[in-house]
Amino acid sequence: MEEYLEKLLSQIRCKKARPYIEEEIRSHLESQTEENITAGMDPEEAEQMAVKDMGNPVEVGISLDRIHKPRIAWKLLVVVGILSVLGILVQASVFRNVGMYDLEPYLNESYRGLMIGFVSSVILGFVIMCGIYFIDYTFIAKYSKIIALLIIIMGILLLTGVFGGYINGTRYGIGFGPFTFSATSMMMFYVPIYGAILYKYRGGGIVSLLKSVGWLILPVIITFRMPNIIVAGMIMISMLIQLTTAIFKGWFQVKAKRTVAVLWSVFMVLPAIALFMMYQFHLLASYQEERIRAFFQASGDGFYLTARLRTLCQNISLVGNSGNDVIGTLPDFNRDYVFSYILNCYGILFGIVVVAILALLVMFIFSTSVKQKNELGMVMGFGCGMVFLLNSVLNVLGAMGLIPPTSSFLPFFSVGRSNIVLCYALIGIVMSIYRYKDVYPKKLKASDVSIQKNFTINI
Repeated sequence: MEEYLEKLLSQIRCKKARPYIEEEIRSHLESQTEENITAGMDPEEAEQMAVKDMGNPVEVGISLDRIHKPRIAWKLLVVVGILSVLGILVQASVFRNVGMYDLEPYLNESYRGLMIGFVSSVILGFVIMCGIYFIDYTFIAKYSKIIALLIIIMGILLLTGVFGGYINGTRYGIGFGPFTFSATSMMMFYVPIYGAILYKYRGGGIVSLLKSVGWLILPVIITFRMPNIIVAGMIMISMLIQLTTAIFKGWFQVKAKRTVAVLWSVFMVLPAIALFMMYQFHLLASYQEERIRAFFQASGDGFYLTARLRTLCQNISLVGNSGNDVIGTLPDFNRDYVFSYILNCYGILFGIVVVAILALLVMFIFSTSVKQKNELGMVMGFGCGMVFLLNSVLNVLGAMGLIPPTSSFLPFFSVGRSNIVLCYALIGIVMSIYRYKDVYPKKLKASDVSIQKNFTINI
C-alpha cells in the first residue's frame, strides 16, 4: 500500500493537495481491504486486491492531479484590471478639470499629488494582492488571532492618542514615521480575519460561541469610539453575517435558529438604544448629531449636502457632461462623492457601467465563496464580499442623495491610499481562495490553521 501511495502522490504537482489526497486514498484502500477480509481473504491478499482494484497508480495520480490543482481567477483579474484602469482615468480627469479653475498654485499641485498618489497606490495594491495570493489564505488564517490582536491593540493605541490626529473629531490614521494608514481601513480588513477566527472555534459549544462574540465586539467598540458610527455598523453587520453562516453550518453545538435570533436582536436593538441615548444626552460630536438628524428630518447641514447631491443628479445627461459645477460645489468630489462626479462628467450610461462592473465583482466574490467546498475559504470570502458590497451601496446611494452622506468609499475609484490598498488586499484573499478551491477539502487539518500552543491566543 505504501509503495502504491508513493507512486500515486509523486504524480501530484501541488504539494498542498498531497496530504488530503493521501488521506482520502488511504482511507479508501483500508476500507476496501476490510471488506475483502470480511469476504474471506487473508489480510495480505486482501490489501493486494484492494490496491489492484484501485488501478494503475500513475494513471490515477495523473487524473487526480488534473482535478486537485491550483486555479487562477482570470475573470476576477479582468474585472479588477478594468476597475483599476477606469479609476486611474477618472482621477486623471479630475486633475485635468481642476486645472480649468483659477485655483491657487498649491491647490493645483495638491490635486496633481493626489492623482500621482492614486496611481502609486494602485501599483502598491497590485503588489500586495499578488503577495497575499501567493502566501495562501490558510497562512493568514493560521495567524488570524495574532493579526486580529495587533489590529485591536493599534486601535486602542489610536484612541489613547498614541497615533494619528483628528479630522472632524474622528481619529483618522495610524502612523509609523512617514507611513500612515487609515484606521477605518484597518478595521475593515479585520472582517475576513474574523472569519478565520470563527473557523478556529469550529466544533465548540456555547463557550466557543461567546469567545467568537468577544472577537466581534472589540473592533466594533473601538471603531465606534474613534468615533465612526457608519464603519462600526458596517463591520458589525459583516461579522454578524459571517457568524450567522458559521452557526447554520453547524460549527457550534448550539440551537441555530434560536441563537441567531438572539444575536441579531441583541446587536441590532441594543446599539440602536445606546445611540439614541447618546444622541439625547449630547454625548456624540456635533457633526454626528447633525448626520443623525439628517436621516430623520429635512434640516441641518447634512440634509443641505444631501439636497445638493440630489439636485446635481437631477440634471445629468445620458452621455456626456451635465454642465453642473461639481468641482466648485462638492467637497471631496474625488473621494466621498466621486460617483456624483462620474455621473455629472460622463453621464448616466457611464455611471451604470461603473455600478455594473462593481456588481459583477461583488457577485463573483460571493459566488466563489458559496461554491467553495472549503468552509474556511467560504467564511473569509463572505467577509471580503461584505466590505465591497456595503461600501459600494452606501457610497453610490449617498452620492446620488438617496441617503445622507456616510463614511464610505467607492472601491477602486475614491482617492485614499489605505482604501485602495484595502481593496487589493481583499481581492488577494479572494484570489487565493479561488486558487485552492479544488485543493483543500471541506475541513482543513488542524495544523493548517492552528499555531503552536505556546503562541495560541485565547479570549
